[in-house]
Amino acid sequence: MYGVTDRIDLSKFVGTTLEQISIGSYQIIFRFGPGCFIAAEGRWLLLGPDGSVVDQSEEPDERDAYRVHICLGQRVAAATPEPPDAISITFDTGHVLRFVDDSEQYESFSIQPGGVIV
Repeated sequence: MYGVTDRIDLSKFVGTTLEQISIGSYQIIFRFGPGCFIAAEGRWLLLGPDGSVVDQSEEPDERDAYRVHICLGQRVAAATPEPPDAISITFDTGHVLRFVDDSEQYESFSIQPGGVIV
């Protein structure tokens, strides 16, 4: 576990729009604009405005469909580190995209700009 500190600067995400979601075999990339993205290899969750789980990382053979696409085109209202193990991206809609450091052995997600690896 690399961990999350309160010193991770996520300010570049605020005011951007989620423009693209790229799905790979072992990674999902959320692109918020030029040079601004989060690549998740570990656990992520999309929470609805009421806090319910709308979508989350799962093993490929356990997934029937993604639902995270509902955030495409949505503006980021807040981006917050949640030490010691997560960051959250909150959209104007109230949806929250949360990335969790869930592995002691492998990286869980990386953040650009900044070259942060968690």
